[in-house]
Amino acid sequence: MPFLTTKLYIPPPHPTLVARPRLIKRLNAGLQGKLTLITAPAGYGKTTLLSEWIPHTNRPIAWVSLDESDNEVEVFWTYFIAALQTIQKDLGENILKVLQYPAPPSVDTLLPELINEIAASSPPIALILDDFHTIKNRRINNTLTYFLDNMPPQMHLIISSRSDPPWPIAHLRGRREMAELHAKNLRFTSEETATFLNNVMGLNLSPEKVTALENRTEGWITGLQMAALSMQGREDIAGFIEAFTGSHRFILDYLMEEVLEQQSPRIQAFLLKTSILGRMTGSLCDAVLDDVNSQLILEQLEETNLFIVHLDDKRCWYRYHHLFAELLRNQLTLTHPQEISALHQRASAWLEAEGLTEETIQHAFAAKDNEQAARLIEKYAQEMLQQSKHSLLSSWIEALPHEIIQNRPWLCVYQSWTRHWAGQREGGEDSLNNAERTLKDAPFLSAEEKRILPGYIATVRAHYALVNGEIPRVIEQSQKSLQLVPPTDYYTRSTIGVALGGAYWGKGEILNAAQAFRECASSALKGGYQQRASSALCYQGMMQVRQAKLLQAEETFQKAFELSLGPGGRRFPVSGYSLAKLGELACEWDELDKAHPLVTDAITLCTQLGHVDLIAEAYAALARVQLAMRDFTGAQNTLQQADQLSQGVTLDPWAMCWLDKCRLRLWIATDKLDRAIRWTETSGLKLDDEFSFHHDLHHINLARVLIAQITQTSSPSTFDKVSELLARLLKTAKSAGWVHKEIKILVLQALALYAMKDGKEALTALTQALTLSEPGGYIRTFINEGAPMGSLLHQALIQGIKPTYAYKLMMAFEEDTRIHQEKSALADPLTDREIEVLRLLATPLSATEIAAKLVVSVHTVRSHTKSIYSKMGVHSRIQAVDQAKETGVL
Repeated sequence: MPFLTTKLYIPPPHPTLVARPRLIKRLNAGLQGKLTLITAPAGYGKTTLLSEWIPHTNRPIAWVSLDESDNEVEVFWTYFIAALQTIQKDLGENILKVLQYPAPPSVDTLLPELINEIAASSPPIALILDDFHTIKNRRINNTLTYFLDNMPPQMHLIISSRSDPPWPIAHLRGRREMAELHAKNLRFTSEETATFLNNVMGLNLSPEKVTALENRTEGWITGLQMAALSMQGREDIAGFIEAFTGSHRFILDYLMEEVLEQQSPRIQAFLLKTSILGRMTGSLCDAVLDDVNSQLILEQLEETNLFIVHLDDKRCWYRYHHLFAELLRNQLTLTHPQEISALHQRASAWLEAEGLTEETIQHAFAAKDNEQAARLIEKYAQEMLQQSKHSLLSSWIEALPHEIIQNRPWLCVYQSWTRHWAGQREGGEDSLNNAERTLKDAPFLSAEEKRILPGYIATVRAHYALVNGEIPRVIEQSQKSLQLVPPTDYYTRSTIGVALGGAYWGKGEILNAAQAFRECASSALKGGYQQRASSALCYQGMMQVRQAKLLQAEETFQKAFELSLGPGGRRFPVSGYSLAKLGELACEWDELDKAHPLVTDAITLCTQLGHVDLIAEAYAALARVQLAMRDFTGAQNTLQQADQLSQGVTLDPWAMCWLDKCRLRLWIATDKLDRAIRWTETSGLKLDDEFSFHHDLHHINLARVLIAQITQTSSPSTFDKVSELLARLLKTAKSAGWVHKEIKILVLQALALYAMKDGKEALTALTQALTLSEPGGYIRTFINEGAPMGSLLHQALIQGIKPTYAYKLMMAFEEDTRIHQEKSALADPLTDREIEVLRLLATPLSATEIAAKLVVSVHTVRSHTKSIYSKMGVHSRIQAVDQAKETGVL
């Protein structure tokens, strides 16, 4: 028999491999049992891992590289014994000679002798059978099962294969005699991916690009290697990663040769036609293929590790590896393009019958059946709205041809509503007008639908009117809605309640607003719509904040958060709104360590939700926390993100007011009063304007800028203007019962009087503010105002004004100052502007780029830098940044 000694050759570890100590440890631990089984699809680094492991074990290792030619029983066992002889030369020598006879006896009769010889040998032995999936002979598997059952304790077998061998593996697993590594264990982690791409392949990719490529390949090592080879020398790396799919030539060739072409025609057809499915189960595949027994094929594919991933513990749902699925879809397009539409239609029909909404519509679009997609969107739109999936619903509607939407009034209404949600409010009224125009003659509507649909149109109109400040129209349209919308449609009626509550808010009728939001939450809960009730409770909590009932508001926001959670406490995107509000309260109570993660999570969740007004509010909440922490660079970045969000959309006036307040406070704190003054000149606000509750008494922001001017100039004329403005604002806030705003206005009055050296009147205003704020435990409202407020609080304490509360505020004020000074950790502390410059010095930005970011000259940046170096006793940018990190400044 021809004998290839190279099949016994142990591959040396590659000099540039990625170290994988976590897997080495598992392989070493596995030597305590009989068997180590490593199964994974092609290209997952099974052989490479074993060659890396061998130098890390003291046990002698033998190796056989198997292939299809080894499927004769005598051939297989000849190599098996020859491999053992590389460790112990005379082991199985007689058996090996017998196997060379022209008509050798059955291997079954020879194995006991081999087992006895191994048992008699003293050293432990480990034998690796690589590429075991090439062994198909049932007799070989039977003899190996016998050998494994009777194998001596000093023998260990290691199987590397693309599929599990047909052995009693469950028995071995139950007796803990086997260690296992599968594709999920072998796939590269994020750290290993970065090491491979940057250290081994020398690509120097950013963490974002590494993560993107890891996601594209799902940690498949060969896929990463092929991508890395293709990227070398390319300039547009980001574009390549985005375009990297199963159609890439290296991936295509590899998977075609190593996987697809090795399958039977029936399996190939199954793979190609089911590749249209994002996830699969047996009955769905039966429907798509118009066939039976798909579940058996799926289980077979899983057993053979054919780039298939199970999605549940019951092995009911599966999906293909992303790159493999892309290869299959590309091949399907090349070989069976005429069948693709029908495959998607059958998938959509099965999914609709099962109530799987999103996949149903996705397959209708993939089938290019726009009429069917439109019917399905109308069928499921209310369900999507109730689940707060406005963004997804919007993407479906906008993907339909315009003429199809025009002829379906319901689609017009849903289009207008989802555009309102996303802030794309121009043209929303046109969609509603078109719905009214086609209502009478629409062939898809029943008589009942024609009767009630104007109520839904009015619901959306009410919300548009609210953003536009048309308060009487909000009330008019809301009342129309309530007359036409069915009493049992609790979701829509609660949506109307939100508009009504907003209208009362805009009129300054706080009690009516609170009542409307309470009824809104009650209606939503009656219908079982917890997410809608969560939002309504957030509005109710905001009314409680307006009344300075912060403790009650916290309970309300907490209840809203709990209602927003899914099974197992899972946070849904709507949870972001209540988190933002809880974060704002924590900030007001000076619990900044608690507030920061709350508002950061709020931004993430609100962004997923897609409601631009709520995203803007979350940004405002984060900016408030960052300003309280004196993280001015962070606040500036947050406000820049909010500006980017607002481009091309229409934000509601409340969110705009809150963002403006943060922006003005940032400019004043960082010596950019000129920018704040420029804002007053372009904001359209005038001193003699009528105030609007709808704009959240926006003129308070104007008053803050005027007070900052007084602080610099002590101008009597400016003081007179701001005094009159604040007096009018205070009267207006009192009339509405907005105690929260009263406190803010009184604080500004105290600061304006203090700036004009009128300490007595300043203390009078402060006393009123303290009286109103003490029940709610306000802290940041006072200490955010800096040194002037600290002096006033000190005077209040001396004179016995609200002594307990004033003392608490003074302690908070001193703690805030201490923390800030500790961060500086210098005899001559850095100014806020110098800390801001130092933060930017820690980035790769040049002095010119820093100047542009801060909107100052390069000379100013260099002056600040020189001062920083002098105060810190350093001589370079690197030294300054290092010391700042060590001392906690950064």
